[in-house]
Amino acid sequence: MNRPSAPIIQSNRQSIRELNLIIRISRNIIGTLDYEKVLQIISDGMSELLDIESAAMYMLVNDRDLHLGATTPPLDPHMPDELRKASLSDHPHIKKAIIKRKPVLLNDTKTAPLSPAEKTVAEMRQLRSLLYFPFVQEDRVLGVLILGTCNKSRKFTTHERDLGQTVANQLSVAIQNTRLHADLKNNNENLERLVEQRTKELENTNRVLRDMNLELIDKSHTVLQQKEELEASLDHLKSVQLKLIQAEKMASLGVLTAGVAHEINNPLNFIMGSYQGLELFFNNSDPDHKEQVALYLNGLKTGIERVKGIIHGLNQFSRENDTYNEDCDIHSIIDNCIMMLYGKLKPDIQIKKLFYKDGLMVKGNVGKLHQAFTNILINSIQAIEDKGVITITTKKQWANAVIEISDNGRGIKKEDLPRITDPFFTTKDPNKGTGLGLSITYTIIKEHRGQLEFESQLNKGTTVKVTLPHN
Repeated sequence: MNRPSAPIIQSNRQSIRELNLIIRISRNIIGTLDYEKVLQIISDGMSELLDIESAAMYMLVNDRDLHLGATTPPLDPHMPDELRKASLSDHPHIKKAIIKRKPVLLNDTKTAPLSPAEKTVAEMRQLRSLLYFPFVQEDRVLGVLILGTCNKSRKFTTHERDLGQTVANQLSVAIQNTRLHADLKNNNENLERLVEQRTKELENTNRVLRDMNLELIDKSHTVLQQKEELEASLDHLKSVQLKLIQAEKMASLGVLTAGVAHEINNPLNFIMGSYQGLELFFNNSDPDHKEQVALYLNGLKTGIERVKGIIHGLNQFSRENDTYNEDCDIHSIIDNCIMMLYGKLKPDIQIKKLFYKDGLMVKGNVGKLHQAFTNILINSIQAIEDKGVITITTKKQWANAVIEISDNGRGIKKEDLPRITDPFFTTKDPNKGTGLGLSITYTIIKEHRGQLEFESQLNKGTTVKVTLPHN
């Protein structure tokens, strides 16, 4: 049998190198949702893929403005944001790549016509041959990657241009996903600030009204009676305001999470299809090299399955349903809550699940039970300062389902236990909580005709016991 010629062997080695680099870029992107880190991974990865010394990623801010997101070598982290801004009209070759949605090639900056801004950049970084790759996501362009050689010109092959644009188009999905995640994070932070602001306004209002009540104590029986009625009205107002704040927060959070879950699910199917195509390619066309990339393929598959689990949890958490007659799988709900809180778990916190062997089903509202158990688990996580264990035990007890969530954190003072479900009461440090979580959880459990009980010892830990009827 004839042995492959040297050019064929070299071509195969180059293809394997390119495939390994693409897989490594994908694995690095799967490992983070930080927008700036993803841009840096893409800049470094594309530079290495095409063996080019310099790279820069300009992201579209609007129809006129650009923002320098990442460079290879990396930017100075202390570089002022103002210096990263650029105008699209000053960079005609970037504009050309955006309009054509295809790669733009400059063979040599010494002879090519450049705008003053482009000439300044080329001279400062000693750039010669340049390739412009637009990041195309469905019907719009997110930005442009510029790859350039330094000090000497270079002829780029058709394969290099096609490979670079194909990978750029696929990576635009990751850029869009991280943008959505960043928007969701900012919206959540804005929502938390709004809740905190309104809480302070309510506290100030209550403080003023309490002062007024003290003045009314010394007046006649009629005024005293009016005072009692006013206090009743204030309690009602506090309860209504609590529901309004929570309704606003959950409505916004539900829209955001449902939207993000939908947007992520579509490109996720594309990634799964690509993974299956790669696996089929190595099984049928290149089985000899499958073992070399098996680790990368398994890592890609694990990442896809984890994202699918997160999307499922988000969909369950954001369900809109006011009825209490849904079939609620307690174990599935707790698992979803743990998955959504994975980013808040400290490295040395262990979660131990002692679930009832035959499963645990109750009638209720799936979305609200997600909210209740999420609040309880957040408190347990925040109660553990460094290293600890959270134990979740479920069991059947007569006609009830019993769920106990225990932690070995800092615990609660005995005198504070009767008040922890009061609205706006919190044992956390200032600006660490609004005092609404356990109050809302208590309301949800009562709406399910259940019971919420607490046992705690200072510096030893806390156990929260939830009892829910099966029907």
